Amino acid sequence: MQFNKSSENSKLAIMQTLRIYGSMSRMKLTELTGFSRATVSFVISELIESGIIKETKKQQSTGGRPAVILELVPFSTCVIGANLDNNHWKIGAFDLLDNVIDETDVPVQTQSAVHTFEVLRTSINSFIRELNRPILPVLGIGTPGLVEKNDHIIKAAPPLEWFNVNVADIMSIDMELPIILMNRHRARGLAECRFGAGTNSSNIIYIGVGSGVRAGFYIDRQLITDSFGGAGELGHTTVEPSGPLCSCGNEGCLQMLCSTPFIEKQIRKSVRFGEDAGSLLPPDTDTRTIKAMDVCRAADNGEELSMEVIHTASNYLGITMANLANTFNPETIILGGPIPSTSRLFVETSNKIMRQRALPSIVSSIDVLTADLGEIGGALGAANFALDRYFPISNLENTSY
Repeated sequence: MQFNKSSENSKLAIMQTLRIYGSMSRMKLTELTGFSRATVSFVISELIESGIIKETKKQQSTGGRPAVILELVPFSTCVIGANLDNNHWKIGAFDLLDNVIDETDVPVQTQSAVHTFEVLRTSINSFIRELNRPILPVLGIGTPGLVEKNDHIIKAAPPLEWFNVNVADIMSIDMELPIILMNRHRARGLAECRFGAGTNSSNIIYIGVGSGVRAGFYIDRQLITDSFGGAGELGHTTVEPSGPLCSCGNEGCLQMLCSTPFIEKQIRKSVRFGEDAGSLLPPDTDTRTIKAMDVCRAADNGEELSMEVIHTASNYLGITMANLANTFNPETIILGGPIPSTSRLFVETSNKIMRQRALPSIVSSIDVLTADLGEIGGALGAANFALDRYFPISNLENTSY
């Protein structure tokens, strides 16, 4: 099916309504969208003919003819999402029921922002050609760093030395899809809220711990944003007033004491000062080869020096989680990103410290969970965020046709 300008909004509105609220009758669609019955009937006929929605069982009524129920057809049309992590793009195509239609990994051999997004642009175009199915006209991208509220500029990603990167300009050279950009940890958090560890909660904080630390705040599985786009910059909260200098200019930021660079720096420093890293570092091995994930795995296997480093990092996160618990009292805190997904000790210690420091009456009801979805979560969350932003369901009631 082709989405032309004259019918695009009404089709997207009906598809979005079925996506968010589930199967329903024509009458209910008319009520929720605010469209006329004639418009709903016409659009539904087109969507049925295109194989995107179908009629199913009839709903019992209190009088008159039973209502026919409409629902989305799995795998019939898709939205594209991409997520950058660990020097590779994860690209996924998802149907409107959030099934994975296809996915691919694309390595990135550069830290240049322009080249990184040029790789994505080329890969997306090839990916779409091979899908050979209808594509909704929007692309969601999860990326490192602070993303401005306009959803297409990376304001700052200091570890990569990216500043004021206009991703829309780079991506638009030979690609027609409009883009919606969001921080990769918040993208993963959105996916976890809707389809992963957080599906049984409505008030959730997701904390992603990797090269930095960022959070997403979600109410009714919707990401809460601010006027600029910086809500959830948890890594730049102060946890040690006289701590190390951060790239933001502050001292003692959380991400300087709880992230992959911190873990690697601490273990290498300890080894250089003569401490034994046991099986983590065989004799005559270059300390620069030690990676944070190696330390996480060694700590879970009982290697003492690694356990000390992970305990220090998770202690700082636990303090921060206690402050969040006292301030926001969420139902659930989900820990995601490479460190929590690799180290059980990190998650357990963070949870323990939070419960020691937060108010018992508040923290007793908070669940701490680990993310479920893995790498595909970032692409799935970005795709969902793009659909939400491109055609918000809250706009339906103000739409007339």
